[in-house]
Amino acid sequence: MDDHNPTRKHTFHTIDGVEALINLDPGELFLDLPANTPRYIRVQEGDQVQEGDVHTQTSQTMDSQTLSKWRIDSISTDTVTGVNVDTGEAQEWDREWLIQRLGTGGFSVKLTDFDRVSASETTGLGRSHADEQDDEVSPHVIVTAYGNNGQKFVQLYSATEPGDWESLQLVNQDQHVKEFSEDVLEKFETAVARAIELEQQYH
Repeated sequence: MDDHNPTRKHTFHTIDGVEALINLDPGELFLDLPANTPRYIRVQEGDQVQEGDVHTQTSQTMDSQTLSKWRIDSISTDTVTGVNVDTGEAQEWDREWLIQRLGTGGFSVKLTDFDRVSASETTGLGRSHADEQDDEVSPHVIVTAYGNNGQKFVQLYSATEPGDWESLQLVNQDQHVKEFSEDVLEKFETAVARAIELEQQYH
Protein backbone atom coordinates (compact mmCIF):
# COMPACT_ATOMS: atom_id res chain seq x y z
CA MET A 1 0.00 0.00 0.00
CA ASP A 2 1.56 3.23 -1.14
CA ASP A 3 0.40 6.81 -0.75
CA HIS A 4 2.47 8.46 -3.50
CA ASN A 5 -0.10 10.94 -4.79
CA PRO A 6 0.49 11.96 -8.43
CA THR A 7 -1.45 15.22 -7.91
CA ARG A 8 0.69 16.36 -4.96
CA LYS A 9 3.23 19.06 -5.83
CA HIS A 10 6.74 18.09 -4.78
CA THR A 11 10.25 19.43 -4.56
CA PHE A 12 13.58 18.03 -3.40
CA HIS A 13 15.13 19.33 -0.17
CA THR A 14 18.30 18.36 1.62
CA ILE A 15 17.69 17.43 5.25
CA ASP A 16 20.74 16.66 7.35
CA GLY A 17 22.68 15.75 4.21
CA VAL A 18 19.94 13.45 2.85
CA GLU A 19 17.87 14.25 -0.23
CA ALA A 20 14.19 14.19 0.67
CA LEU A 21 11.04 14.59 -1.40
CA ILE A 22 8.78 17.26 0.15
CA ASN A 23 5.25 18.25 -0.79
CA LEU A 24 4.44 21.94 -1.40
CA ASP A 25 0.67 21.85 -0.96
CA PRO A 26 -1.24 23.52 1.90
CA GLY A 27 -3.11 21.36 4.38
CA GLU A 28 -0.33 18.90 5.17
CA LEU A 29 3.39 18.34 5.42
CA PHE A 30 4.59 15.17 3.70
CA LEU A 31 8.25 14.13 3.72
CA ASP A 32 9.70 11.09 1.94
CA LEU A 33 12.91 10.38 3.85
CA PRO A 34 15.02 9.74 1.91
CA ALA A 35 13.34 10.35 -1.43
CA ASN A 36 11.64 7.38 -3.11
CA THR A 37 11.68 5.04 -0.10
CA PRO A 38 8.75 3.77 1.97
CA ARG A 39 9.75 5.80 5.04
CA TYR A 40 7.73 8.99 5.34
CA ILE A 41 6.51 11.65 7.78
CA ARG A 42 3.05 13.14 7.41
CA VAL A 43 1.53 16.00 9.41
CA GLN A 44 -2.05 16.99 8.73
CA GLU A 45 -4.22 19.69 10.27
CA GLY A 46 -5.51 18.37 13.60
CA ASP A 47 -2.42 16.21 14.21
CA GLN A 48 -0.11 16.66 17.18
CA VAL A 49 3.60 17.43 16.96
CA GLN A 50 6.04 17.67 19.82
CA GLU A 51 9.65 18.26 20.72
CA GLY A 52 11.92 15.22 20.70
CA ASP A 53 12.92 12.40 18.38
CA VAL A 54 10.59 9.39 18.46
CA HIS A 55 13.36 7.26 16.92
CA THR A 56 15.83 7.75 19.77
CA GLN A 57 13.60 8.40 22.80
CA THR A 58 11.48 5.97 24.78
CA SER A 59 7.72 6.36 24.85
CA GLN A 60 8.00 7.42 28.49
CA THR A 61 10.42 10.21 27.56
CA MET A 62 8.21 11.36 24.70
CA ASP A 63 5.25 11.54 27.10
CA SER A 64 7.28 13.70 29.47
CA GLN A 65 5.74 16.97 30.68
CA THR A 66 8.98 18.75 29.82
CA LEU A 67 8.54 18.22 26.07
CA SER A 68 6.16 20.75 24.51
CA LYS A 69 3.30 19.47 22.36
CA TRP A 70 1.16 21.34 19.84
CA ARG A 71 -2.05 20.59 17.96
CA ILE A 72 -1.67 21.71 14.35
CA ASP A 73 -4.42 24.14 13.34
CA SER A 74 -3.38 25.18 9.84
CA ILE A 75 -0.73 24.45 7.24
CA SER A 76 -0.23 26.97 4.45
CA THR A 77 2.37 27.04 1.70
CA ASP A 78 4.61 29.22 3.90
CA THR A 79 3.68 28.77 7.56
CA VAL A 80 2.31 26.25 10.05
CA THR A 81 0.30 27.26 13.11
CA GLY A 82 -0.42 25.24 16.21
CA VAL A 83 -1.71 25.53 19.75
CA ASN A 84 0.26 24.37 22.76
CA VAL A 85 -1.60 21.40 24.25
CA ASP A 86 -0.76 22.38 27.82
CA THR A 87 -0.92 26.19 27.78
CA GLY A 88 -3.31 26.94 24.91
CA GLU A 89 -0.84 29.45 23.48
CA ALA A 90 -0.69 29.82 19.71
CA GLN A 91 2.57 29.17 17.85
CA GLU A 92 3.53 29.93 14.26
CA TRP A 93 6.47 28.31 12.46
CA ASP A 94 8.03 28.88 9.09
CA ARG A 95 7.00 25.82 7.06
CA GLU A 96 10.53 25.05 5.89
CA TRP A 97 11.89 25.40 9.44
CA LEU A 98 9.37 22.85 10.74
CA ILE A 99 10.09 20.47 7.86
CA GLN A 100 13.77 20.54 8.74
CA ARG A 101 13.03 19.85 12.43
CA LEU A 102 10.75 16.95 11.56
CA GLY A 103 13.36 15.52 9.22
CA THR A 104 16.21 15.70 11.72
CA GLY A 105 14.30 14.57 14.80
CA GLY A 106 14.02 17.90 16.57
CA PHE A 107 10.25 17.45 16.33
CA SER A 108 8.10 14.35 15.95
CA VAL A 109 4.51 13.82 14.88
CA LYS A 110 2.18 11.65 16.93
CA LEU A 111 1.62 8.23 15.35
CA THR A 112 -1.91 8.00 13.96
CA ASP A 113 -1.83 6.00 10.72
CA PHE A 114 0.01 3.62 8.38
CA ASP A 115 -0.15 4.64 4.73
CA ARG A 116 2.54 2.25 3.52
CA VAL A 117 2.42 -1.42 4.43
CA SER A 118 3.92 -4.36 2.55
CA ALA A 119 3.71 -8.11 3.07
CA SER A 120 6.02 -10.70 1.55
CA GLU A 121 6.08 -14.48 1.81
CA THR A 122 9.39 -15.85 3.06
CA THR A 123 10.07 -19.40 1.93
CA GLY A 124 11.95 -21.75 4.20
CA LEU A 125 11.78 -19.49 7.25
CA GLY A 126 11.43 -21.59 10.38
CA ARG A 127 11.19 -24.85 8.44
CA SER A 128 12.51 -28.07 9.91
CA HIS A 129 14.14 -30.86 7.94
CA ALA A 130 10.81 -32.71 7.98
CA ASP A 131 9.09 -29.68 6.51
CA GLU A 132 11.56 -29.60 3.65
CA GLN A 133 10.44 -33.07 2.62
CA ASP A 134 6.87 -31.83 2.08
CA ASP A 135 5.70 -30.30 -1.18
CA GLU A 136 3.26 -28.10 0.70
CA VAL A 137 4.55 -26.05 3.63
CA SER A 138 3.07 -23.40 5.86
CA PRO A 139 3.48 -19.88 4.48
CA HIS A 140 5.58 -17.47 6.54
CA VAL A 141 4.82 -13.80 5.93
CA ILE A 142 6.85 -10.76 6.94
CA VAL A 143 4.84 -7.55 7.19
CA THR A 144 6.57 -4.16 7.20
CA ALA A 145 4.48 -1.13 8.13
CA TYR A 146 5.59 2.50 7.99
CA GLY A 147 3.85 4.97 10.30
CA ASN A 148 3.17 8.64 9.63
CA ASN A 149 5.81 9.48 12.27
CA GLY A 150 8.67 7.96 10.23
CA GLN A 151 8.89 4.73 12.23
CA LYS A 152 9.07 1.23 10.73
CA PHE A 153 7.35 -1.78 12.31
CA VAL A 154 8.10 -5.40 11.30
CA GLN A 155 6.13 -8.51 12.27
CA LEU A 156 6.27 -12.19 11.32
CA TYR A 157 3.21 -14.34 10.69
CA SER A 158 3.07 -18.08 10.14
CA ALA A 159 0.26 -20.41 9.09
CA THR A 160 -0.82 -23.17 11.45
CA GLU A 161 -1.98 -25.28 8.51
CA PRO A 162 0.24 -26.06 5.47
CA GLY A 163 -0.62 -23.83 2.54
CA ASP A 164 -3.52 -22.19 4.39
CA TRP A 165 -3.24 -18.40 4.37
CA GLU A 166 -6.44 -18.14 6.38
CA SER A 167 -4.66 -19.75 9.34
CA LEU A 168 -1.90 -17.13 9.54
CA GLN A 169 -1.07 -16.17 13.12
CA LEU A 170 1.33 -13.67 14.61
CA VAL A 171 4.53 -15.39 15.83
CA ASN A 172 6.91 -12.44 16.27
CA GLN A 173 5.50 -9.06 17.32
CA ASP A 174 7.33 -5.76 16.99
CA GLN A 175 8.00 -4.49 20.52
CA HIS A 176 6.75 -1.00 19.65
CA VAL A 177 3.36 -2.37 18.57
CA LYS A 178 2.73 -3.48 22.15
CA GLU A 179 2.74 0.21 23.15
CA PHE A 180 0.08 1.28 20.62
CA SER A 181 -3.12 2.82 21.88
CA GLU A 182 -6.31 0.94 21.11
CA ASP A 183 -7.30 3.09 18.13
CA VAL A 184 -3.80 3.06 16.60
CA LEU A 185 -3.61 -0.73 17.05
CA GLU A 186 -6.92 -1.11 15.25
CA LYS A 187 -5.64 0.92 12.28
CA PHE A 188 -2.39 -1.07 12.29
CA GLU A 189 -4.17 -4.44 12.25
CA THR A 190 -6.52 -3.30 9.49
CA ALA A 191 -3.58 -2.13 7.33
CA VAL A 192 -1.69 -5.38 7.99
CA ALA A 193 -4.70 -7.53 7.09
CA ARG A 194 -5.10 -5.65 3.81
CA ALA A 195 -1.42 -6.05 2.94
CA ILE A 196 -1.55 -9.81 3.65
CA GLU A 197 -4.70 -10.13 1.56
CA LEU A 198 -2.98 -8.40 -1.38
CA GLU A 199 0.09 -10.63 -1.05
CA GLN A 200 -2.07 -13.77 -0.93
CA GLN A 201 -3.52 -12.91 -4.33
CA TYR A 202 -0.10 -13.57 -5.89
CA HIS A 203 0.10 -17.10 -4.49
